[in-house]
Amino acid sequence: MNRRVLFGAALALAGLAGCAQVPTSGPVVEVDEPVADVGSNSFVRALARPPREGMTEIEVVQGFLDAASGFEDGHAVARLYLTDAAAATWDPQVGVRVYGNDTDTLTQPADRQVALNASSVGAISPRSQYAPSPPGTELNTNFRLVQEAGQWRIAELESGLLLSRAGLERAFREYQTYYVARPGGILAPNPVLIASSQRDVTEDLIESLLSGPGSWLAPAVTSAFPAGTTLQSVSVSEGIARVDLSSAAEQADDRARQDLSAQLVWTLRQVPGFRAVVISVDGRPFEVPGEQTVQPRTAWAGMDPNGLAANVPWYFTRRGAVQEVPVTGVASPVAGAAGVGQPPVRDPLVSLELTSVAASDASGRVLTAALEPGQQWSRTRTWRSTQGGSWDRTGVLWLPGRGAAVQAVNVLGARRVPIPLTDVSSVQISRDGSRAIVVAGPRDAAVAYLLRVDRTGFARLGRPRAIATGPVRAAAWLSATQAALLVKQPGQPAQVATVDVGLFSVGLVGGPPRARSVAAAPGRPLLSGTADGRIWSFNGTTWVPTAAGRDPRYPG
Repeated sequence: MNRRVLFGAALALAGLAGCAQVPTSGPVVEVDEPVADVGSNSFVRALARPPREGMTEIEVVQGFLDAASGFEDGHAVARLYLTDAAAATWDPQVGVRVYGNDTDTLTQPADRQVALNASSVGAISPRSQYAPSPPGTELNTNFRLVQEAGQWRIAELESGLLLSRAGLERAFREYQTYYVARPGGILAPNPVLIASSQRDVTEDLIESLLSGPGSWLAPAVTSAFPAGTTLQSVSVSEGIARVDLSSAAEQADDRARQDLSAQLVWTLRQVPGFRAVVISVDGRPFEVPGEQTVQPRTAWAGMDPNGLAANVPWYFTRRGAVQEVPVTGVASPVAGAAGVGQPPVRDPLVSLELTSVAASDASGRVLTAALEPGQQWSRTRTWRSTQGGSWDRTGVLWLPGRGAAVQAVNVLGARRVPIPLTDVSSVQISRDGSRAIVVAGPRDAAVAYLLRVDRTGFARLGRPRAIATGPVRAAAWLSATQAALLVKQPGQPAQVATVDVGLFSVGLVGGPPRARSVAAAPGRPLLSGTADGRIWSFNGTTWVPTAAGRDPRYPG
């Protein structure tokens, strides 16, 4: 089976340009920059241009670099810039090195030699592993040219692709492969990139799914496909994908069969026109307990990686009491001690199952209570504040800690969790439990990082990947594949940025005056609390004042 080029990615963006301005007063805040449609698969196809007669050495190398994002016919146009011998040996599938937009320069340090110097963004390996470059890393490589049929052509170059950030976004489309998040019961996304020139990506997505999540995400997830499972064949007719697996799949027990079916359905539902999947093994039906043979795209809704229903309420504090706002928009105190306001609390955190709340009292002590009538506050065994904290789906409360650590708090007490970051102000665990957005660093230079949650033993955070947006004041998970950050550039109003945590592409959506926080959830409006005790919501176009209060928060 021939496998097309497929790469995994989590690419750090080189920074935001042209920050949007927002008014400092008035009832409605207009957004003057478009919201990025990070959930779509729209793309601009790269049209590679062949060489023309009389090009100089530098022009030939520049033409080759420009053509590198054109994948048609095995990079046929890019190969035209190479000698016949070099074109036969150059292997673009060795990997991808990505350099920053408008950072590349071409020079001629010697006769018949052209040097490329640029800032390095990162690298993508053939096995879908992305490694971001440390800050300040440079990308340097040389090309040797010769005359062939009276025209300059590249005779020597390193294998692999060299792409600018813009070229990478033209050349690839982002998809997700789905794995079972530890400890099970929900899926977690793993971003992959497929060449945008491809039409039917069904086979590539299945092949990528079977190859595993890669080393970065692996400690946070499992795959239900038994070791050695391969794809025998796949065909698609009238939106139904018929997937035939190798005999190794028969080793899966009943639970694993359900999980691998969910992985397949959620992965393939991104394919345009996909309606259902039929799984077989060596041509024989593959029995999945509790599921019909033809599994529709709506199957396994209970394993939704977003981890929340689209109609969840949001919460805030008013005069020290926790209020709940359902989709009807009418606020009311929550049940139990949290809704009374005695003692007054702030920074409420509501668990994902909507049964518990944690908050800080006036002295900063963390209190917890069940969201039931008659329930009282209980003190937890920690002196950390709930500000910047979050619940995970296992019932553990994560709080910013001292030094290079955060705290994991449960009924047994608090545990120090070392992380390779300092001055942590926010730790937001994804609702599937596999990743975290951590804000760390000095207040005016804090950076948001994506970390994995290693659950092979005691849960711990590691392998940070910086999200380059400028100074970050607050963070929240918008969905399983997107985050929302409150960004405060020096001398400018704070505003909300949405971030795709696969490509790390950033869209600015403005923000209310004097914004201090951000709250987000799948299918629900973005929220922001302001310094003057107001809560604003984003309706997709404008920021609108919604309620008097502080500390808006969705569950998690």
